[in-house]
Amino acid sequence: MKKRLLSRLLPDRRCIGQDAAKTLLILLSTTAANFFMAYIAGDAQNASELYLLSVLLVSLYTTGYFWAFVCAAAGVVGTNFLFTYPYYEFNFSLHGYPVTFLCMLVVAGIAGTLAAGIKEQRNLSQIREEKTQQLNRVARQLLSAQSAEQIGLLAARCLSELLQCPACFYLSAETRSPFTCGEIGGLSPERELAAVQTVFTCNQPTGRGCERENGCVFHYFPVFSGQKVLAVAGIRPEREPLDEDNREFLQLLLAQFAMALERQHLSDERQQMVVEKQKEQMRGNLLRAISHDLRTPLTGILGASSAILENGERIAPQGRRQLIQDIHEDADWLLRMVENVLSVTRIGQGAPNLRKVPEAVEEVVAQAVNRCRKRLPGLSLTVRVPDEFIMAPMDGTLIEQVLINLIENAYKYGRSTQPIEVTVCAAGKNAQFVVRDHGPGIAPERLPAIFEGFLGRDGQDADSSRGLGIGLSICRSIITAHGGDILAENGADGGAQFTFTLPLEEETPYAQP
Repeated sequence: MKKRLLSRLLPDRRCIGQDAAKTLLILLSTTAANFFMAYIAGDAQNASELYLLSVLLVSLYTTGYFWAFVCAAAGVVGTNFLFTYPYYEFNFSLHGYPVTFLCMLVVAGIAGTLAAGIKEQRNLSQIREEKTQQLNRVARQLLSAQSAEQIGLLAARCLSELLQCPACFYLSAETRSPFTCGEIGGLSPERELAAVQTVFTCNQPTGRGCERENGCVFHYFPVFSGQKVLAVAGIRPEREPLDEDNREFLQLLLAQFAMALERQHLSDERQQMVVEKQKEQMRGNLLRAISHDLRTPLTGILGASSAILENGERIAPQGRRQLIQDIHEDADWLLRMVENVLSVTRIGQGAPNLRKVPEAVEEVVAQAVNRCRKRLPGLSLTVRVPDEFIMAPMDGTLIEQVLINLIENAYKYGRSTQPIEVTVCAAGKNAQFVVRDHGPGIAPERLPAIFEGFLGRDGQDADSSRGLGIGLSICRSIITAHGGDILAENGADGGAQFTFTLPLEEETPYAQP
């Protein structure tokens, strides 16, 4: 408080020349005006009032209180020397003059002090308004951040820009590469990291200008919520130590960063809970669908095999052959179900584990069609492939499984005498596959959830029949893992149409410079 009062009373060295010139110009102008008034009116009775006005002007256009007092003293001296009889002489012995001049000096000083105080309050209000706007702008930017890393980068940039100094921001004590902004050099990484770890541990400012300086270049502050340190902010100010206003502004900024990090942590935890809940729900639904799909063919196999074992001699050859045929079909169904389960397992391990190699799309389609024709003797297909040779990076086994699932789905639900159409073409940077039937199509209300995988195309629960209830869900997972898209829609002239795309070129990760 004493330092601030002393700074107001003493002239500001940074603008002492400008303030002195302004004061001198105002005093000369006031003196000239008094001479002009004395020349016109024949006396200078208003000289003191004009000098009092000059004190107000000096207070408004200079810094601090010093120049107001200088102007007040100069006005008293000028009035006595220039405009009081005997002229051009100092005379304070006349009756009433000492009290008059003393009152004038006091009034001028008080007026100048009040004017300077009003101007200072106006300047402080402008500074506070500007800082409030800066804080609001920082808060809006923090609200748009989508991760803790974005908050750290934004915090370092805001500290550097608003405090006009290099800044850094650590999200954890183990981070050896903090977010930085500004010219940072001449530091010892080991000392700086030791100071940062101390702040995380003790929740106290450390570094340059503190008791625990330890040769650090930066001054580190904790960004905490409650008693938990969420991050550490470091600044390298040009002036040491920070003045009171900048220190308060820094604390407000750190509070903004703490709220943003706390909000992001809560958002991440909530998102993780949602993901875990979805995984658990998907796991339960998958096990339910698999158990029901497996139970149906196993029951058929068990019944047919028991009939053969118990009554094999009494069953006619044609009936025995039919039972064996049923066992074969159910076993084939189980094989396809296991293939789908294996596909789910491979996709669940993540897209980077896919064995993607360039494959000729025509060959993959041909293999899928041949397998479908062996499994479905009554299948009627029309295959259209382009004349040009198309190569696309893919896991051939999985894409073949997608085509098989879509073709079998069209065969089961299409129920049309017209052949199922399989079309392949190049569409820009993608290879496009289309499987279309000419059946009744898909109910419009089913389209948004068709790839959820637990209802058939006709809306019946997949548990009620051997419907491969997870087939379409697997298809979407495989295509998504390949970086493509899959779409289900109804054709303009009837029937359902499934379209999926695969990139023709392998995407490479972005390399930062």
